Amino acid sequence: MYLKALLVLALFLMGCIGGGSSLPTRYYTINVESLSVEGGSPSKTLLVKKFTIDPAYGKSNMVYKESPYSLMYYDLDLWSSRPDQMLKKFTEKYIEQSKLFLNGKNINELPHYELLCHIDAIEEIDQDNSALGHLNLTLSLRETGGKILLEKVYDKTSPMDGKEPEHMAQTISKIYGEIINDFLTEAKNLP
Repeated sequence: MYLKALLVLALFLMGCIGGGSSLPTRYYTINVESLSVEGGSPSKTLLVKKFTIDPAYGKSNMVYKESPYSLMYYDLDLWSSRPDQMLKKFTEKYIEQSKLFLNGKNINELPHYELLCHIDAIEEIDQDNSALGHLNLTLSLRETGGKILLEKVYDKTSPMDGKEPEHMAQTISKIYGEIINDFLTEAKNLP
């Protein structure tokens, strides 16, 4: 009996110390390639405020759904940072490159406008033999501390090229590119 217990313990310890294989953690990011909105010589300043996100999606783990009633997280496939932080960082970079507005965080006075975003969902939706990327968010442009000048809700899905997390990152990037281009095209015409 004592010998059997030692044998079981030895096998257990071998598994813990390295007898098993481990898979690497993979990280993904948003990379929008099609930036099409351009300004001229901007005179108004814009501050991109901290994006908010539904708590279910506010982790680095990528989310997938197999039914409308389930929400699951990939264990080893993660966003490079939280989705709200990734989208905010990209949005700041995009606005700077577009030259639609001056960066409101680099000046000593209050900016003219503030851009706000709330993300309700950023996920993969699995179907029988295919998958969709899904992004649901609200973008708002307001006078600093004042009234909302433009607010739009976007709830978009797009077919993924496969069912791997990298395909999700590619699809979400494409969807967000379409969303931010649409929103800023309307925003550039504001007074």
